[in-house]
Amino acid sequence: MGLIRWFTQNIADTDTNTHADVVPQRYPIAASDAIDRIRAIVQTLPRWQVVESAAEAGTLRLTRRTRTLRFVDDITLRIVPTESGIELHARSQSRLGKGDLGQNRRNLLELFAALRRDLGA
Repeated sequence: MGLIRWFTQNIADTDTNTHADVVPQRYPIAASDAIDRIRAIVQTLPRWQVVESAAEAGTLRLTRRTRTLRFVDDITLRIVPTESGIELHARSQSRLGKGDLGQNRRNLLELFAALRRDLGA
């Protein structure tokens, strides 16, 4: 099933169970600080760019360019306040093609790893 998904799917999403390891993430930070802190972390990642942030809506729109062919993937983050911090929902989708060879999953895992390093888990 994994190989078929590489050639037929160009999306990874925490809310639609596209991949077993791509699930909503929880971080122990105040919801009011989340957008600014996440934006600062994203700006340190190579080939990532913040396109739009809406603090009042709790959303961030990002892009990531692939290294070799410079394809652009669109990433949308949605921050949901919880009792102990925030829950982050994320979606990464390729702009071109029918299959992403797993790149959108890798995008989200790269982002989650960077956030875990700086925000805790």
